[in-house]
Amino acid sequence: MAINTNKPLLDMCLKKIVIGLFFLNIGALLATDSTSYYLLYLKDKPNAENLIKTPEQFLSANTLARRQKYSITITEYDVPLNEDYINLINQLTDIQIHNKSKWLNAVAIKSSKVIDLKELKALSFVSQVIFLGRIQNREQAKPEEEVVDKKWIRLPNIDDMINGPHLYSKSLEQNNLINVLPLHQSLKYGSSLYIGVFDAGFHNAYKVNGMEDLLDKSITKDFVTHDNSVWEDDKHGANCLSFMKTFAPNTYIGTAPFANYLLFRTEEAASEYPTEEFNWIAAAEYADSIGVDMIVSSLGYNVFDDASLSHTHKDLDGKTSIIAQAANFAFSRGIVVVTSAGNEGDGKWHKIGTPADAQGVICVGATDSEGFRVAFSSYGYSADKRVKPDFVSMGYKAIVASPEGFYGGNGTSYATPILAGGIACLMQAYPMATPTQIKDALILSASHSQVPDTAYGYGLPDLTLAAHILGNVLISDTTKDLMYEPPTNNYWQQQTIHFKSAQQQTISVKITGILKRNDKLKVQFDDRIDLLVGEWWHNYSLHQIIAKQGKATKRKKLRTISVEIVTLNATYRRSLNL
Repeated sequence: MAINTNKPLLDMCLKKIVIGLFFLNIGALLATDSTSYYLLYLKDKPNAENLIKTPEQFLSANTLARRQKYSITITEYDVPLNEDYINLINQLTDIQIHNKSKWLNAVAIKSSKVIDLKELKALSFVSQVIFLGRIQNREQAKPEEEVVDKKWIRLPNIDDMINGPHLYSKSLEQNNLINVLPLHQSLKYGSSLYIGVFDAGFHNAYKVNGMEDLLDKSITKDFVTHDNSVWEDDKHGANCLSFMKTFAPNTYIGTAPFANYLLFRTEEAASEYPTEEFNWIAAAEYADSIGVDMIVSSLGYNVFDDASLSHTHKDLDGKTSIIAQAANFAFSRGIVVVTSAGNEGDGKWHKIGTPADAQGVICVGATDSEGFRVAFSSYGYSADKRVKPDFVSMGYKAIVASPEGFYGGNGTSYATPILAGGIACLMQAYPMATPTQIKDALILSASHSQVPDTAYGYGLPDLTLAAHILGNVLISDTTKDLMYEPPTNNYWQQQTIHFKSAQQQTISVKITGILKRNDKLKVQFDDRIDLLVGEWWHNYSLHQIIAKQGKATKRKKLRTISVEIVTLNATYRRSLNL
């Protein structure tokens, strides 16, 4: 959207630009086989107050509907950059605009030359200049693309979904670990959701059995080379997407097979520089402007190829890095942001990267198929001591769907989309829930909710339990009490107790253990709890009881633990073998 040119300002700035170009540091100019990137923060947004009154000029109907649903005000941050300033930047010699950010009111520029920062800072409309790195130019291979014969395309069809775990086959284990199948059986597949996936590329993703309709249905955009194609780049994004999108009944079903996907390339796989963080914010703003509900990004940053630009652990406070700021902006605009913790758990860096540190981000670590954290999964907390990772999901020998077939892959990059797809189904089940309410329900449903740590965060979430907690009860009778049964024999989920009261009452709770040596019954927990109508009681005492078993003598070790809850109308029991 154009803004009328301010002629006096234009003339003044052009004079400074012409003078400044004479004083470029010629000795610092390098060969044209590399490109320098700079970030220009702009001083203001003239006329922003008037533009706020007509948001339909720069935000889609879907975006405005999301803002209205969550009562999110349109502010100056949402207004596009001032076009006068953009025009002035475009007139600079040997400089091109790479990406723009209205949230930061900043522009990333690039040049084959090394520009004197003093000259950029001298521009009257620039408040700050940051060097983002000098990156070697690489000729990107463009493999010849094959066109998929449309007669072989199998479009997702909800009628194909007959209840039964056999339909999932290769993806059953990873989907079961977060208990997403009951949501699918209740026809919650993420169908109404728009999900932006940010990655290094989606090479041949549409050739995966069960993802062939991507060519016709998905929106794609490249924020690295701006060539409007993502299919010939890195395959990491295609792998991550497969955990959510794949729909091949009796072979593989992803966690959100019927969601609408927007595939954005923000990462240059061949190098690591802060420019990629700025690519990410540009993609996030575009995704917001066209109305996405969720961003899934299995990317993280800490150490760059130019070590002087690298982050330190102190930077991971959720607000320092460009990409953490971007993630927080997206979250504040009603978008659920899910990202990977990182694979540095057994490496020198050890901790999470960024944007995993951001306050609003759901950061995901990796477990094996039994729910135990794997060594490579990065540790928290954030630099300001917030719980990170937020959750964990299966990221060890997780089954990837690829054009060549199916295979086991490792990484928090894979744990992230598995959980993200499940969250999308939860969002479909409870469409008025805010991102904060979604995250809070996941926390209450998770295995380590009351005992979070730096390895598991809040632990393994149970998507179906989270749906119950949100109030959109999919399975149980709301007129009766509910003692929630963990869906599997997963070690961690078995150690949680979740009870919902259908009436105002006092319940009696007793946890007993049978000693291994003499079968003697020993009381571990005995209490009376007052509950209101619809109130949940979440208890994690089993965690503490079982943890003590590691230090107990043979005489005091338990063989089984039993939970008994006595209500006004019934008695509920559960047993756990140790």
